[in-house]
Amino acid sequence: MKIPHNKFCVLPWVSLEASPIGTVRPCCLARDEIVDNFGNKFNLSAADFTQIQNSNHMKQLRTQFLRAEQPETCQRCWSEEAAGRTSKRMHTLDRLKHMIADSEWTEDAKSLMFLDLKLGNICNLKCRICGSWSSSQFAAEELQATPPEHRKNTFAYQMLRAGAWPQDNQKFWSEIDQCLADIRYIEFTGGEPFLIQEHFDLLQGIVDRGIAGQVEIHYNTNGTQYPERAEKIWQHFKLVEIAFSIDDVGARFEYQRTNANWLEVCDNLDRFRDLKEIYSNIRLQICTTVNVFNIRYLGEVAQWLEINRDSWDFVYWNMMHDAWYFSVSRLPESAKQQLSEYLDSVNTVYRVEFDRIRDFMNQGASSDGTELRKQIAILDQRRAQDLTKVMPELAAIIDYDIHL
Repeated sequence: MKIPHNKFCVLPWVSLEASPIGTVRPCCLARDEIVDNFGNKFNLSAADFTQIQNSNHMKQLRTQFLRAEQPETCQRCWSEEAAGRTSKRMHTLDRLKHMIADSEWTEDAKSLMFLDLKLGNICNLKCRICGSWSSSQFAAEELQATPPEHRKNTFAYQMLRAGAWPQDNQKFWSEIDQCLADIRYIEFTGGEPFLIQEHFDLLQGIVDRGIAGQVEIHYNTNGTQYPERAEKIWQHFKLVEIAFSIDDVGARFEYQRTNANWLEVCDNLDRFRDLKEIYSNIRLQICTTVNVFNIRYLGEVAQWLEINRDSWDFVYWNMMHDAWYFSVSRLPESAKQQLSEYLDSVNTVYRVEFDRIRDFMNQGASSDGTELRKQIAILDQRRAQDLTKVMPELAAIIDYDIHL
């Protein structure tokens, strides 16, 4: 695949990301959702793929890349690359290079090859770094904390309703069916994708059409579910990558991912390892999202990864950007200094990644930590939890008190 220059991204040409509430972006890290000529956000509850791809918004974005500019909506990739990390832009170029033939690049879209599908916000967890946008459980918790007379006016209520878009718009499924011949790669995230049964129906349809052998699938899952139905479906696909979101271990994992049980997740990981032994097209990954809750304990996460290294085909250290107050790049300066010393002290096979994490953290605009402490306290009080008991070292670094 030939590209115009080394800052080029193929995603605006061949990809669309469906958010949990039906809005659309070129990829999951793009800051801005795609809008029509009047500035209204496209939504898959009504708009079609062709309309979105051919919008002025997307043509302008493609033109910026053709001019070797760095679009502002792609700032998250540029900031990671500035810290020496491999960004999603770079990962995607490598991932799709064998799928895209050499051709001329213009402002016009190419056939959709890559779909990033978040088919609603159905989820069984309410992770601290998540929100009602992506988790029905998180939204339900926020509604429970709201007086009944005000619930219908809340963001959480809106997200619960908006998250039902895949069930409300059957046209969406027929649109996907029409472009399946060109699709080569599908990502399923969430919500929790293994709880969204419609996606298995989609995959079974690909199998029934006899084209599964040309399609690669990637999942991000919280590891709490083992989908029995999937076994007979997955075996037909070219590749099935399953990335487990493991940000910490033991009690800290459960604190960060409320409703999850660490031992049950470990049992599920064993089952997936066994499945990988049966089907050669299955690959297992760990995706560790670096955020304020786990950065002080990444050494222990790395140790767990190393002990189990024969189980994973790949480990990805993902940087959290939003919500901004949980991003390590926005920690107070004093916390960054202490955490930099901690990261430098860890003896790990992931030394290069740890150095890049440190650099990413230190290049961000520091905050005073007020909003961070406030948001932790809200969840601690709502869930009868206490950061100072589960993560006392972190609590000391950020000067946290549950009674703020």
